[in-house]
Amino acid sequence: MIREIINFTENLIEDIPEIMQYGVELSQGIHVVVELNNEENWVNKDEIYVYSAKNKENIPISELVQYEQMGSRVGTTMNKVLDKKKQIFSCSPYILSFKKKSFTNDKLDGCGKEKIIKLLDDYFENARNICLQDDEQLKRLSIAFKVQCVEVISYLQEQKIIDEIKDDDYISLYLKNATKEQYIIAHDAYLKEKLFNSNDYNKTVNEQIFGLSGFLNGLNSKKPFLEHKTSANNINVRISSKDAKLLNDFETLLNNNVLPNPLPIIIDKRELNQEIINLFNGSEDRLSFREILSQLFSGRNISHLSDFYLINYVKRKSIILNDVDFVPLLRYRFDTPLIISNIFKTTTKHDDTFKIDSSIEMIDIFDFERIVVKIIFNNSLVRIKDDKYLTKYFDDIDPTYVSGGDIMYLLIMKYRKAFYDYIYKSKTNAITCLMFDDIMIQSILSNIKKDEVSGLFFSWNKSIKEKLNIWFSIYNLFNNNFKQEEKMVSKVTNLILKMSDIALGEDHIESPEEFAFGAGQIASYLIDQSVASDKKYSLLEPYLQKHKSGQLQDAIAQTITIYKHEISTYKGAFHKLSSEVLTYDGNVEFKPLLKYFLAGCFSNNVIYSKKDKNNSNNQ
Repeated sequence: MIREIINFTENLIEDIPEIMQYGVELSQGIHVVVELNNEENWVNKDEIYVYSAKNKENIPISELVQYEQMGSRVGTTMNKVLDKKKQIFSCSPYILSFKKKSFTNDKLDGCGKEKIIKLLDDYFENARNICLQDDEQLKRLSIAFKVQCVEVISYLQEQKIIDEIKDDDYISLYLKNATKEQYIIAHDAYLKEKLFNSNDYNKTVNEQIFGLSGFLNGLNSKKPFLEHKTSANNINVRISSKDAKLLNDFETLLNNNVLPNPLPIIIDKRELNQEIINLFNGSEDRLSFREILSQLFSGRNISHLSDFYLINYVKRKSIILNDVDFVPLLRYRFDTPLIISNIFKTTTKHDDTFKIDSSIEMIDIFDFERIVVKIIFNNSLVRIKDDKYLTKYFDDIDPTYVSGGDIMYLLIMKYRKAFYDYIYKSKTNAITCLMFDDIMIQSILSNIKKDEVSGLFFSWNKSIKEKLNIWFSIYNLFNNNFKQEEKMVSKVTNLILKMSDIALGEDHIESPEEFAFGAGQIASYLIDQSVASDKKYSLLEPYLQKHKSGQLQDAIAQTITIYKHEISTYKGAFHKLSSEVLTYDGNVEFKPLLKYFLAGCFSNNVIYSKKDKNNSNNQ
C-alpha cells in the first residue's frame, strides 16, 4: 500500500507539476521580503505586506506562498521544528516565521520582542548546521540575515505595523538574497534530517539513506506492546529518503484539500489517476467522489472501476485515516435499474389534492445512497438539504440532532460501516437479508414511537410507507445465497388479494406470512376504533413486542374485547378475517414475520374496502 501511495504521488507531481501549490493559502499576517546590500544591511522597506482575508490587493501572493513552502515544517505539529522552544514555525536558514502571540508568551524569557530575539541564535545555528553543512559563504549570509531580523522586528514594532494583525497571525521574514535553488537545497537537507521518525535507525546503502518512515507511523519505543517484536530492531520496514519525501508530499496534498475524499489510487492507471485529480480540482465547488465517478464513467462510457486502493481520511490536527482498503471491483451502475415500487400508495400534495407517487428508479449505486440510505436512516447518515449532500460514515454524530432518537442513533452507529463498504467498495456481502430486516424494523420503530395518527391508521404516514416500499422492493438485493426467491413486491400484492378473499369468506389463511399480514390488517382496524384523542402509532408496540404468534393472537383478542361495541359497520368482513387470524394454529416465531405484520398494518385495509365494494355492487 505504501509503495502505491509513493508511486501515485511521484506520478502526480510529474504529470501536474503545479499541484503542490493547489489549495495553498498564504498565512495571514505580516510578510517581509528582506534584501541585504553589500554591507549586509536591510535596504528594501517597501516590501512589507500585511495580508488578511480582507486585504489581498497589491500583494505578490504566489511569490510569498513559494517562500513559505520552501521553509515549511514536517507535519502539522511542532515536533520536527528547529526551534527548541517550538515558537518558530519556519525550518530554513533563510526564513524566520513566528506568531504575534509569542510576544506575550509567559513561558518565554524577556519582554515583548525580546522573547523571540533570544531564540534566534539557537534557531539559526540549528538551521545552518542541518541545512547548509559546509558552505561557509551561505552560512555568513544566514548570519547576516539573523542580525537584520532583529532590525526588521524592531522596525515593525516602531511603525506599529504589528498592531494591525491579530495575536494568532504570523510574522514572516524571507531573505531575498538567496536564490530559489538555494532555498530548495536547504529545505531538502532539513527534510532528509527530519522526515524519518528517528535517525537512530538510519542506514546508508549505496550513498542513499534508509530509515523509519514518519508518515502516519509512530516509533512506539516507549510502548513495548506496540513494538514489532518479530522484526529486526523492533521496527517494521525502512524506506529511502526519496520515498520519505514523497510520502511527506502526499500528506501535504491531503492537508491542502487537493485530493478527493475518499481517494481512489488506481493501480497501473496513471492517466486515470490524473484525470480524477483534474476533475476534483477543475471546478470552483469541489466535486464529491460520487460526482467524480459520474463524470468519469459518463465520459469513458464504463460501468465499473477495478483494482484500486480506497483511502478515507479526515483532517484534524493531523491526517487521520478512517479506512484503507483494496477494492478489486467497484460497481457503479446496476446491471438493470432497481425499482422502488409504490406498493403502499404514498402520496404527495399538489394544489390541495393528494396524488399517488410514482415508482422510483435507481440507475447507479449513488442513487441507492441518495434515496435508500437517506430515507431508512431518517436523513441522518446521508443528509441532503438545499442540494447539499453530506455523509456521516466516519464523522462524530451528535444524537441530539438524529431524527428518531436513540433507536436511530444506535442503528446508524451499528450499520454505517456496512453501508459504506456496500456502496464505495461493492462488498455485496456487507449487508445481508437478516441485517436489512433488523435495519428496517428498527427504522420503522423509530417512527412508530413518535409519530401521530392522522385519519385512518393505514391512510397516512408517508415516512413509514416509504420505508416499507424500500423494504419490500429491494429486499432480494441482499440475498447472498444465490437462491431464487419470490419477489417481495408481488408477494404483498398477492397477500392483499388473499385478504380480500378471506374477508369475503372465500378463502382461508394457509401460511405464516398470510397470518402476519392479516393480523396487521386487524391491528390497524382496531387502533382506528380507539377513542384516544391523541392517537399515536405507538399503539402498535404491544403487538410488536410479542415473540410467538399465539401471544399476538391473545393481544388481538383482548383488544377486540375492548372495542367489540364499536365494531358494527364492517362486522362481516372484520369477523371473517379476525376469525381466520385468531384460529390460525401455526404457533410460529413472530419476529421473522414482523415485515408482513407491518405491511398488513399500512396496506389498504380490506375490511374497509369490502364495505365500499358491497355499496358499489348494490348500486
